[in-house]
Amino acid sequence: MKLLMILLLSSAILTAIVSADSKVVLTNAFRPVETTIPGEFKTLEAILPALFTLADQAADKGAEQNFIGGRKKYKDLIYYYRGVRVSENIVTVMFSKGAKPYFSGGPSFDTIIMHSIIGTVKLYKPKAKEVKIEIEGKIWRNNDG
Repeated sequence: MKLLMILLLSSAILTAIVSADSKVVLTNAFRPVETTIPGEFKTLEAILPALFTLADQAADKGAEQNFIGGRKKYKDLIYYYRGVRVSENIVTVMFSKGAKPYFSGGPSFDTIIMHSIIGTVKLYKPKAKEVKIEIEGKIWRNNDG
């Protein structure tokens, strides 16, 4: 009986650990929506790569993502991700030059990606006053500014 109780308790704990989800922001009809992706990611450094690789598994099946398969001639955005830098209240998300098409694909494409990155950063760093995108060491500005 004691062994059965231990097994049941272990199973419940394992299920709770395995089924942990993390909050992210994606878009639905070009509006930011908070949803979850599988896995427990507690830091900004952990959630951004998870966002770029697991967005297609979001709980909200109506949420849009363009990180995975979003640009047919290019690799997924995670391949170009180089990390995140936090300096006081400014968060800089860094990419290599291959990421440029993800940020210059037209206003609607940019909106989906930027809402997701900025919204997710704000979930994990709520005091961030500014979120910047850096590509090859330069702050990115699209044609819209």
